[in-house]
Amino acid sequence: MKLYNELASWWPLMSPHTEYEEEAELYLEIIRRYHPDIQKAVEFGSGGGSNAFYLKRNFSMTLTDLSAEMLEVSRELNPDCEHIQGDMRYLDLGDEFDLVFIHDAITHFTDKADLLEVMQNAKKHLNEKGILMIMTDQFEETFKPVTDHGGIDQGERGMRYLEWTYDSDPDDHKTETEYVYVMRNEEGGIAREFDRSESGLFSMPEWEELLVQAGFEAHFERVEYTEVEGNYFAIVATQLQ
Repeated sequence: MKLYNELASWWPLMSPHTEYEEEAELYLEIIRRYHPDIQKAVEFGSGGGSNAFYLKRNFSMTLTDLSAEMLEVSRELNPDCEHIQGDMRYLDLGDEFDLVFIHDAITHFTDKADLLEVMQNAKKHLNEKGILMIMTDQFEETFKPVTDHGGIDQGERGMRYLEWTYDSDPDDHKTETEYVYVMRNEEGGIAREFDRSESGLFSMPEWEELLVQAGFEAHFERVEYTEVEGNYFAIVATQLQ
C-alpha cells in the first residue's frame, strides 16, 4: 500500500496514536489474564507504533515492521524502543520474549501457508512461558462490509480519508478495501491519492487449526470497544506442552 511506503509520513494524520489508548488498555487486560508478569515483548508488524506507545508503559517492547518508512514514523513516537526492519514470517531477533504481539498487520496475509509461517516464527521467539496475541480485523463468522472515514489536522497539514471494505468473492478467503486520501500540505496545496489492499478472511476453526500446527492452543477473547461497532475477538495463543 502507498500508505505504508511513500505516504507513510501522513500516517499520524490518518490514524493518530491518541485514538489507540482504549484498545491498548483492553489488550493489556486480556494479556494479563494469561501472563500477569510480562517483562519483555516484541511486536510483529508494529506499523506507526501507536499500540506500543501505551503498552510500553508496562513492559519493554521491540518493534518490527516490513516497512522502513513506517518504522521511521514509529521512531518519532517511540524513541525509547528498539526498531528492527523485517518480515514477520522470517525475521530472527536472536532473543526470546514473554509476549509476541501482532495487531492488524496479520490481516494482510491472504494465504494460510503465510499465516502458519508467522505463527511458527512467533513460537521461536517465545520463552517457555511466553504467549502470542493476535488481533486480526476479521473472521468469516463476524465479517460485514463496512465504510469508515476520518483524519485530523496537525498544524497547517491535514488529511481526510474514506475507506470501503467489501467481499467480492465469498470463496476466495479475501476481502478488498478501497481508500481515498485527501491531503493538504503546509502551503495549502491539496493532493488526492487512491489506494487498495486485500485482507485474509478465515474462520475461527481455521485459525485454531493453524495455531495447533504451530504448537499453540487458541483462546478467543471478545474485545468490546466503546465507539466501534461490530464483533471483535483477540486470539491468545498459549504454548502446547
